[in-house]
Amino acid sequence: MYPPIRLLDHISKGRGTTPTRWIRCIITRFRTKFLNAAAATESCTAVNKNSHSSSSLIVDEFTRFCYQKDLPRAIHALHSMQKYKLWADSITYSELIQCCLARRAIHHGRLVHKHLFSYGHRPKTFLMNILLNMYVKFKLLEEAQALFDQMPDRNVVSWTTMIAAYTNATTLREKAFQFLILMLRDGITPNMFTYSSVLRACNGLPSLRQLHSSIMKTGLDSDVFVRSALIDIYSKWGELHDALRIFNEMVTGDLVVWNSIIGAFAQNTDGDEALNLFIRMKRAGFLADQATLTSTLRACTGLALLELGRQVHVHVLKFHRDLILDNALLDMYCKCGSLKDANSAFTRMGEKDVISWSTMIIEYQAEHSEPSLLVKLVKPGISS
Repeated sequence: MYPPIRLLDHISKGRGTTPTRWIRCIITRFRTKFLNAAAATESCTAVNKNSHSSSSLIVDEFTRFCYQKDLPRAIHALHSMQKYKLWADSITYSELIQCCLARRAIHHGRLVHKHLFSYGHRPKTFLMNILLNMYVKFKLLEEAQALFDQMPDRNVVSWTTMIAAYTNATTLREKAFQFLILMLRDGITPNMFTYSSVLRACNGLPSLRQLHSSIMKTGLDSDVFVRSALIDIYSKWGELHDALRIFNEMVTGDLVVWNSIIGAFAQNTDGDEALNLFIRMKRAGFLADQATLTSTLRACTGLALLELGRQVHVHVLKFHRDLILDNALLDMYCKCGSLKDANSAFTRMGEKDVISWSTMIIEYQAEHSEPSLLVKLVKPGISS
């Protein structure tokens, strides 16, 4: 019993005291009023407890569905959270957004975005970056830009995501440079991923050399990914001397950079140097991967070195089937004039595309003057 009630009982039942009628009336009214208030307080507490329990249940269900990748039920739970103004943690939302990306569920992704910004709620920068990446992956650059403009705090991930997006949009690559300048003005220091992305947006040697100079000032030119990107871009513009100089400045070796320099010379029809670099790589103790072997096969093709190509084929057999590598092997045998080896490699290919079929058709036409494989090209899944 509550203390005030005990006090009233003491007054009404105290020794030597006989309450008058009006005192008993006051006591009764006070007792009723106080008990009703106490009961209301207890009821309110119970409602609050039940309300809290219901809220936790909704958020827990939403979290479980997100981690289970159950998109329909997660979105249904999201609607309930929206109704009751509830939010989960950032990691849970990131799981849901990844699920939307995997299912190509653009509409659901937009619903998540709307929920996160509802009722004045503002998600953390980490989560905004994930939303930004979602729009970029869906190739919705206008929506990505709109979200980016809304962000009160942008970090290196935010800027790099937009720079990479504009780099990949061929007609908007100039914007990648504009964003790099704005990023620097905003006091954000680019990282290796920023420079690796923006390097691919270079539209000529002047911009490339200017950007290279900027990279050197930051010391990131020693980074594996940046160095690899520099080699790729210099070779793209035919500056193999600069590409080789950058490679030779490398203090410690890395397979990514080896692949870049070997591929640079192979693609620029300098097979001799590509093969010399391949030999250097092997002597340095690096094991070739699919990318290395693809470039080496292209070098053999350019020089018509059938026997060396066969030796490279031995290394190819150590790897899982790779369509690009298989096509390079097929092209090497055809260009080196060994139709028998080409046909054997073609037969063993687990997957064939237009390039595979076209390579064999052209070779058969050259050897036999008849398109004997042309009929096979119209098989299901293959179109000219």
